[in-house]
Amino acid sequence: MIGVAIFIGIFLIVGIVVIAAGFSSKRKAVAAGSSGSGKLLYVGVAICVVGIGLAIPAVLTLNNGTKTSRDASGGVVLTAAQENGRALFAQNCSVCHTLQASGAAGQTGPNLDMMVPPEALTLNAIQIGRARGAGNMPAGLVTGNQAKEVASYVAAVAGQGLVAGENDSASTP
Repeated sequence: MIGVAIFIGIFLIVGIVVIAAGFSSKRKAVAAGSSGSGKLLYVGVAICVVGIGLAIPAVLTLNNGTKTSRDASGGVVLTAAQENGRALFAQNCSVCHTLQASGAAGQTGPNLDMMVPPEALTLNAIQIGRARGAGNMPAGLVTGNQAKEVASYVAAVAGQGLVAGENDSASTP
């Protein structure tokens, strides 16, 4: 939100400087003819600057604010707990695990999109940890209700972003 405000502010400042430089030239005043048409030009430019610089970003910002951030890949709509699980996954799990819905591309842990673990298995792995050859997942990275939220999130979105048929190869031995 602050980034949008900064962008709009910079846009307006640059626009005002460009307009002021254009109108400060004596040739522009002479070419405009009379001072009446010059005032009309100023009003027209002001309307364009306000319309483009303020109205369009304001409408986009307002519409964006009403869109829920609970949408996940594959058309999954997350619950509040799963949304919190997404944030916790990003903080604690995305370094090691691949999960397209979170934009995670870890190499140490299993690819959760290919594995598509049920919620109970994910919760168990979070609680007791896993150690399989190259990787080691410590127990209790998140605990209690947070562990349940992460497990629920992973179960809801794992494999949802894959192209049809990609997950079939993961389930065959």
